[in-house]
Amino acid sequence: MSNLFRHIPAVHKLLSEPRIAEASTEMSATETTSVIRGFLNQLRQCILATQQAPDYEEIITKLVEELQTYQLHKFQPVINATGVLLHTNLGRAPLPPLALRRLQELGQGYFNLELNLATGERGSRYTNVARLFNLLNDPGQTTINDTVIVNNNAAAVLVVLKSLAAGHEVLVSRGQLVEIGGGFRVPEVIAASGCILREVGTTNRTRLSDYERAITPETKAILLVHPSNYSIVGFTETVSREELAQLAKERGLLLIEDVGSGAFDPFPEPLVSTALQSSQIVTYSGDKLLGGPQAGIITGRQDLIDIIKREPLLRAIRIDKLSLIALEAVLELYLNQDYAELPLWLMATLEPEVIKSRAEYWLSQLGPNLEGEVLPTHSTMGGGSLPGETIPSWALVLWSKRKTSDDLARWLRHSQPPVMGKIIQDRLWLDPRTVLPSQEDALVEILRRGC
Repeated sequence: MSNLFRHIPAVHKLLSEPRIAEASTEMSATETTSVIRGFLNQLRQCILATQQAPDYEEIITKLVEELQTYQLHKFQPVINATGVLLHTNLGRAPLPPLALRRLQELGQGYFNLELNLATGERGSRYTNVARLFNLLNDPGQTTINDTVIVNNNAAAVLVVLKSLAAGHEVLVSRGQLVEIGGGFRVPEVIAASGCILREVGTTNRTRLSDYERAITPETKAILLVHPSNYSIVGFTETVSREELAQLAKERGLLLIEDVGSGAFDPFPEPLVSTALQSSQIVTYSGDKLLGGPQAGIITGRQDLIDIIKREPLLRAIRIDKLSLIALEAVLELYLNQDYAELPLWLMATLEPEVIKSRAEYWLSQLGPNLEGEVLPTHSTMGGGSLPGETIPSWALVLWSKRKTSDDLARWLRHSQPPVMGKIIQDRLWLDPRTVLPSQEDALVEILRRGC
């Protein structure tokens, strides 16, 4: 056995190997050494199990693959050709140029995050962004609302329930007890807030009378939840927010609404401003239909927002400074109606014929061992936004006589930059709608090289 272990190269020898150095050019020396040591430990276990030792060339080849796999876990630009505009695994909404410039200008130094420049005293990080949200939701300032921002929408729902209804019952339709991204479920968020969940109605049919019968002296609020990434069709019945608002008013309850995506004009419903006409508190995301950074926004009646601001949990889940910078820039674009500066809006409104033309150009550039055709398809908003709704589009459909669709997907995923498509009926579909113009040349070059 000791003779077999002699085939294992020393770490310093592997570090000096040119192929290893080339494969680890984007890695620190500490990372490279750690990967090599882990690989050698696995190699020792393999030798023990098989009583065989690989030769030096095989060791180098496998170690290069290990280093390449390690680097795939690093953050890097990805070409999104899935047709899913708000792809959760790919960072959801791309940020507009204005937000990126602001991040560069303010993030590289000091800025007045929590400083009131007028008085020289400590200020609130929420003040200006909250003011912009309030203007968007109510340009005429006819209602007394306020806004507070946390790090994501699940946190927004959690802090709202904890501060306003902890220890009391919260009514939720069984059809709205959804699971959101990452395995988090509405019942679990409610339990974590210290509230008591009272399920109402059935999965497909919930009536106003179901809510009425569920109310007890311990009931504090009705929670209305957007269905996120699914829809129920067929034999269904739901209660409108207007009816729930009237019931809540009659019984002295709060109506809290999680609209999920939280759209503003010119996007369609669910508009935050519409929800605020009935619900006292509305929560929504910053990186979905708003097209900004990850954030959870809470807008509602000022006296209730004041209570939320005093909740100790708020500090633990508050929005960080970089997200706040980007969010402020996005809101300014909305208020100035500079919608063409929002990447999400540009992608959503691309004409199908423009997309078809791009797909046909890609088809004309296919390299060795690639075949394809351009076919109609549908893009989706994704990210739990507008479930069941699609946008007409076109796609380049790829196949190869030498590779399966899974092989093609892996080839594109391991390219530089990585490309993500979607597999339908054993073909790989690439939808130009979600490919940023700045990335198109890189994608075409990958297709030209072939597989």
